[in-house]
Amino acid sequence: MRSLLVLLALLVATGCSQLEQVARDTLNGTLSSSPTTYDTAQGERVRFALGAVAFADRVDSFRPTRELSAAYADPSQAVGPPDYDTDRCPSGDECYLTLTSGGVAVFEFTNNTLYDGPGDDLAIFEIGPDVEAMTVEISVDGRDYLMLGRVEGSSALLDIAGRGRSGAQYRFVRLTDDPEQGGSGGSTPGADVDAVGAIHAEQR
Repeated sequence: MRSLLVLLALLVATGCSQLEQVARDTLNGTLSSSPTTYDTAQGERVRFALGAVAFADRVDSFRPTRELSAAYADPSQAVGPPDYDTDRCPSGDECYLTLTSGGVAVFEFTNNTLYDGPGDDLAIFEIGPDVEAMTVEISVDGRDYLMLGRVEGSSALLDIAGRGRSGAQYRFVRLTDDPEQGGSGGSTPGADVDAVGAIHAEQR
């Protein structure tokens, strides 16, 4: 512990802010806000400056278009960092939220906000090798939404640039499954969401 305190003091003195944050988090018993890279199911590697803190913390609302088994209808399975197909979720079935065909889910960041930075700003983690089509909207207050775009196919990353107002801090993300893509049958119709993450995020 003493050596870690000495290291932290040196990092503060030399201005190594990223390593300083890692040291502070270690002292606090968590590395959740350390920069972390996550892999999407589509093979993209995405770096989150705030690590696990950068992911949505709760589902504000979920409106499926049909009944689902409990394993696929629990909104809490889509909050926090992606965990599908990991040691934390060996079966896989209980680690994502099925939107259903045309279903809508609103995600909320409670300890951070999403903002427009260089390049892509938002990542939607969908479990399949190809992202099932969804429209993505973002909001500052959960009432007025800005259409950010559509994700499908090989990527689920979106850039706010040219859409939102300068300096805006977004707390809500609304996902709407495209009912025109894919069928409505089976046990998991529609997009299957593992996590929603703010690539560019500011901790609150």
